[in-house]
Amino acid sequence: MSLENIISKYLLNKTDHLELEQLKAWQAEAQDNVQALEDMQKIFSLDMSGYKSYNTQDAWGKIESQLSEDEPESSETKVFQLKRWVMSGAAIIALLLATTFVWQKYTVDSYDTHYATTNTKQSANLPDQSIVTLDKGTTLDIISDDFGKDRALSLSGRAFFDVAKDKQHPFTVSLHQGKITVLGTQFSINTTDKVEEIYVTEGHVRYDIADRSFDLRAGDFIKVLDGDVIKVAMNDVNYLSWKNGKLILNDVNVSTAIKNLSNHYKANISLSADVDVTNCKISTTLDQETLDEALEELAILFSLEYKKVGDQIIISQINC
Repeated sequence: MSLENIISKYLLNKTDHLELEQLKAWQAEAQDNVQALEDMQKIFSLDMSGYKSYNTQDAWGKIESQLSEDEPESSETKVFQLKRWVMSGAAIIALLLATTFVWQKYTVDSYDTHYATTNTKQSANLPDQSIVTLDKGTTLDIISDDFGKDRALSLSGRAFFDVAKDKQHPFTVSLHQGKITVLGTQFSINTTDKVEEIYVTEGHVRYDIADRSFDLRAGDFIKVLDGDVIKVAMNDVNYLSWKNGKLILNDVNVSTAIKNLSNHYKANISLSADVDVTNCKISTTLDQETLDEALEELAILFSLEYKKVGDQIIISQINC
């Protein structure tokens, strides 16, 4: 990693042990390097929360003035050292502004703290660049006062998390029964009053419930039923179909097909009691169709007949 990037991470308190050792070695080369880093820390502490757009030349002018006020007798040397050991003055301001855009969002408190969906999916772009895909009927809240320091959320419903890595600021999600802690990964959560499901697709998370902890890695899937944690194999190719929009029904019986449809569309679909589906199997692929479009397609392919009663869809006929 370049010295410029290491210094930027140091100013953001995000250097690891190896990067910190490299920075110390650079400082040991000359006293001017030590002083240059101290000057950059002073620069970085300036209040930039009011900035809406950035002119790097003007910004550098402000910093040269600040250095002149602090150390008038040696400002040229200080500026020279910054340019020699790091980069040009305008470039360092551009770098700091680029690497601190998240910090600026946090200080101006300009991010959303509440996300709720009703009849459609929604992507929530969090201020740390994490992305959460919310299924319909889902609520996500940022519950920390300062998300830059404490990335704490609460969830009710179904969501897929793609979490930005930040080892110094763990990412937590409080659920109905337990709590997820993660450093940087991808995982799916479905949480209700009685049932929780956690499926890790990348990295690892820790699931805490009562006085127990479970370390979950890529491929792990658990169900939590009224406090009882059960680890099961993930064999459902359609488990994340609600997120990617593609439902594959490959020679499955009608009961399984209806279960998959209900899960995919988060809808209440059932068979009428007098429908005989013995030895009846379905094969088709639904890709980005709405529920109404899917039902119409199934009506054409399998002579499906259905009726809507309130929020229920009742299938009264199907031929396989």
